[in-house]
Amino acid sequence: MTEEARPAQPDVEQAFDKDKHEQLARAIENLTPEEAAFFLWRLEISIRKRKVQLVGYLVAMLVWLAGMLFALAYYGLASGFVGWVFLVPFALVGVILFAFGKWADRIGSAKPPAEIVSGTAPTK
Repeated sequence: MTEEARPAQPDVEQAFDKDKHEQLARAIENLTPEEAAFFLWRLEISIRKRKVQLVGYLVAMLVWLAGMLFALAYYGLASGFVGWVFLVPFALVGVILFAFGKWADRIGSAKPPAEIVSGTAPTK
């Protein structure tokens, strides 16, 4: 089957590219209800993962700013060589970005709920 004859499968990452929204909308219209539920679940997971990453970047930036201000104050008050204190904020940023990255990866690799996999509607 050629590339043109095959129906377009929606990719969650296309939702974040504004140039592909129209193509994505056409692909979603051709999905079965089960496929649409799975796509919606993947989209929610992807958005949740990006939110965690964004929060991680913001927390790291604020920790870096506070750490650099603390390092500058400590450098001004301490006697002797304390240049190492300027490396501490960068180490903290590295740890924070690593932790939030692991958290985002764990969110992104989550397994779909059983009702989406089996194709049954959730009961209340």
